[in-house]
This record gives sequence, structure tokens and C-alpha cells, in this order.
Amino acid sequence: MNGRRFGFLTASLTILGFSMMATVGHAAPQALALVAANEPIQLACDGANCGAQFSAFCLQPERISPSPGTAYKMSTNSHIKVSAITEDGREISLAPRDSLRFQSLRGHMAIGVSLAPGLKQRLGLQSVFLTLAQHVTLTPEAVAGDDNPISDGELAMVEAALRPAGSQIVDKDVEGMVAARLTMRLVNSLPLFDGDTVATTRKWRNIVAVARKNGLSPMAARYAENAYELCRYFSDRVVRGDMRGCMQGQHDKLIKGLNSKYWKAIRTGS
Repeated sequence: MNGRRFGFLTASLTILGFSMMATVGHAAPQALALVAANEPIQLACDGANCGAQFSAFCLQPERISPSPGTAYKMSTNSHIKVSAITEDGREISLAPRDSLRFQSLRGHMAIGVSLAPGLKQRLGLQSVFLTLAQHVTLTPEAVAGDDNPISDGELAMVEAALRPAGSQIVDKDVEGMVAARLTMRLVNSLPLFDGDTVATTRKWRNIVAVARKNGLSPMAARYAENAYELCRYFSDRVVRGDMRGCMQGQHDKLIKGLNSKYWKAIRTGS
């Protein structure tokens, strides 16, 4: 990132900050970055629905963090490829803006992505895969009584400048972000409470083995293994079976560190 772009970002953030302070009442939460993925991610289908958790981070600290369950939508210039296999074996593509629903899960650090209600049955879908492009931005759905929504101009600035900066600093990070992706893969493969430690360990070893074949860095491996070993102890000795919840917490801790690094870079223009 060059100095001119960061100067623009700093000035834009200052203007937005004064605008926010001048407004009293219920304001829209921050726009979020949905972290790019290097490979298609399969949604877990259970009965009538399909969904999964995805890594996200805050693009606008001057706005409030979203409450759990806050509805989001893709911004104008964001792209997600949705492919599916039907029960009769056909491969089809779905329009992401019509077929997907986005909800905040844990502040700005994780997003739940699911199919629109009834879509799985109506189309007879067996499996669904998402491919996340670079620079995907999510903006909160408009709600009644919001006296400070994200304006078109504000969102345009987020898409044009803030999101590309986040891509360089967070999405493409080869240590913390890679480790966060590994923890999220395990999260998405586990039940709410996990009593089968042997099966969980096997899943984790497979996840790490694939990552090593794809060039997992030593530091990313260390972060990921530390998270797993801490949670293995926690779910065995502290809250039995809560491996999923603990790994969610470790994922969020990694994202918090990267988000702090991102905002430090934006604010100092480095």
C-alpha cells in the first residue's frame, strides 16, 4: 500500500468519525470483510438447511460491532460463486444474492452463511459449495429506526480503499490467518458438543496434513497446534465436550490480532 492511499484512508476515517459523533441514536453496525478462501468451502446440510461459519473482520471501528444474529448482505462489487449438486446428480450454479443469507455470529469475527429458507427442498439440493473471491464486503441490512445507516458514499469508500487494504494485511496473512482458517475448518466439522475425542483428533490431523501439503508455514502450524492442544485440554478437563466452542474462541482470538494489525496500519499510514 502506498502513502497516498493510506493518506486517503486516514482522511476518510476522520471525516466518518466526526459524522458518527454528530449522530445520536441507533446507528447501523460496521461493514465487515468476509475473508477470501483458497478453495471451495462446503456448507453442512442438516435436514432442511445448509450453512457454515466463515471468518470475518471489522472494516469500520468507528461504528459499533454487530449483535449476534444481525442480518448482512453482499455489497455491490462483491462476488461469491455458489455451486450445488442436486439429488439427481446435476451440477448447478445459484445466484448468491438470492440464495444466501448472512448473519453475524460473534461480533465482527465470524459470519454464518446459509441457504435461503426452503431453497434446499425446492431445488432438491444434496450439497452446496461456496468460492469466496477477494475483497468480499458485507453491509448490514437496513432496519427501521436506523438514524445513521451506511450511506452509498461511505460504502463506496469502504469497497474502494478499506477492503483492498484489509485483503493485503488480513486475508493474505500466511501465519495468523492461515491458522484461523484451520481452526474454522475444524469448527465446521464438529457437533455442538463433542464426545468422540478420537474422531475429533483424526479430523484435526487430516486438516493439518492437507495444509502441510499446501505449504503450511511453521509459524501458522504452531499457532494452529497451540489452539488445538489448548482446546483439547479444555474440553477434556474444564468443560467436557466443548471442543467446538473452545476452537471458536481460539479462531476469534487470532482474528482479533489481525484486525488490530490492520487498523494500526490504516491509522498510521504505514
